[in-house]
Amino acid sequence: MSEKETVSTEKVVVRRSPKFLAFMFAGIILGIIAALILTFSLPNESEFTLTQIFGFLLLITGTVGGTLGLIFALIVDRYYSRHVSQATAEKFEVTTDPAD
Repeated sequence: MSEKETVSTEKVVVRRSPKFLAFMFAGIILGIIAALILTFSLPNESEFTLTQIFGFLLLITGTVGGTLGLIFALIVDRYYSRHVSQATAEKFEVTTDPAD
């Protein structure tokens, strides 16, 4: 079998981008922590139990935290989109001739 090697060179754009899902989950986790802190730091003078209060706060702070995480990821993405660099990439292709 004979092998044929082909090399091609191209200019490529290298750009960093954040992982949006990771930022969203980080915001949700911070929202959960904020809900825990608010649940036990506020006085309970209502007819709701601590579990119900935690659930209400979890819905609010989790949603707000996830949204703020995504907004922060968009800001980071805009910042990195301005710092674009170009590089040269080489592509190697090796093909075998089945006739040999």
